Amino acid sequence: MRTSLSLCLLFLLTGLIGCQYYEEYRNIKGDADIKEEKAELLKAHRLCLQKYEGDPAGQKDRCAPYAQAVQDIDRRSQAGK
Repeated sequence: MRTSLSLCLLFLLTGLIGCQYYEEYRNIKGDADIKEEKAELLKAHRLCLQKYEGDPAGQKDRCAPYAQAVQDIDRRSQAGK
């Protein structure tokens, strides 16, 4: 009886610890995904600025969505913390 109770407690604790690590993994993975998305947007913004280097009005019109998306990501990540 004691052995089965001890085993049940061991499995319960192991399961709880596993859930804690999984939650931590999900948080770290989510942060990494956000940073990767932001890096891709910054790269696309930089390329857009280079493409329309001689056309300031074109830069403003065509490249603004990238800058806006980066700002949105920053706001969302700050709000989540």
